Amino acid sequence: MVAAGLFLVAHLLLLFIVIPYVVNLISLIGIITILLGATLAFASKNIKSGLAYSTMSELGYIMLALCVGSYRAALFHLITHAYLKALLFLGFRSIIHSMEAIVGYA
Repeated sequence: MVAAGLFLVAHLLLLFIVIPYVVNLISLIGIITILLGATLAFASKNIKSGLAYSTMSELGYIMLALCVGSYRAALFHLITHAYLKALLFLGFRSIIHSMEAIVGYA
């Protein structure tokens, strides 16, 4: 569900290229998403929310790559990003579970 907007933009990219203002607007939204996600991930004190905010930042990179015209690289990044983040979430859950007594998550 997270990547539904990316797939929509990828499928409608030929329509968006005809209207350059739309591509510029989507690029601007991608840049704002990159900066906001990276800032929030850096300021986060929780490991899971930091990973979630970094995912938000990566999706901004993918959106920007789509609007620049790097269609194949954006979809390749999306697929590899999905596998990497799934493994990271599983690994971090193991770390959180093992440090539950120290950190105090219930």
